[in-house]
Amino acid sequence: MIEHGHRLPDLLDYTLAQVRAFLGAIQRSDAARDARLLSVIAIGTRGDGAHLDQTLDRLTDTAQPPIRTSHR
Repeated sequence: MIEHGHRLPDLLDYTLAQVRAFLGAIQRSDAARDARLLSVIAIGTRGDGAHLDQTLDRLTDTAQPPIRTSHR
């Protein structure tokens, strides 16, 4: 749960119902991530080189945080 943003001091105060709810949400989030990964793997095994490069560029661009500029 810490990996998903919960702090240890907070965890120690959660009720059993809260822990179960958070773990369920984490499980659903992980399953969605795994489904996306499987989809990307499927594209990779079937796609041509140019399409793979485009997909990789799009994913890399999306994964990068926005560049902040200073307005001094």
